[in-house]
Amino acid sequence: MATNESKRFPATMTALRGIVMIAAGILAFLYPVEAVKFVLLAGGGLLLVDGILGLASGNASGSYDTGGWLVLIRNLCCIVAGVIVLASGLLSNVFTLSFLATCVGILALAAGLVEIVSSLIDRSRYTSPLPAMVSGVLYAVFGLALLFMPLSSAATLLRIVTVLLILYALSLLYRAWRIRTTA
Repeated sequence: MATNESKRFPATMTALRGIVMIAAGILAFLYPVEAVKFVLLAGGGLLLVDGILGLASGNASGSYDTGGWLVLIRNLCCIVAGVIVLASGLLSNVFTLSFLATCVGILALAAGLVEIVSSLIDRSRYTSPLPAMVSGVLYAVFGLALLFMPLSSAATLLRIVTVLLILYALSLLYRAWRIRTTA
């Protein structure tokens, strides 16, 4: 029974991350014009919330061994990327929008790669490493899209990001379900 209770909070935080991302993805898909205008704020908020909730679920699930440090680094990358996006109005006076998009792309790519490596190194943290690896790949693809797609094709990028966001959220919900059912 104690094992079930110890996994309840990380499972709930993981499911909450998935639900928030699915809601954001559906809204962005239904209202693409408004979403393009709103993408900086929503995307920054999502990155920030994902990093914070990831820190909360990571802190509750164990100590900071090698895998724990990788989880910490991944979530900090998300938080920093979120802060950059949310502060882009202020930062655009100092940096170009392309530079800020490149910074967020690099951080998202790093977060995805760290999640993949973390799932391979610290298998005890995951019931199955495959969902974490898929999540990492989706984050990495998002980062690569920001790095290599010009900002002028924002509508195309928005549709790609929306699909990736929903797929990532579904993988989070699956991970939460696996955590709860294996308890």
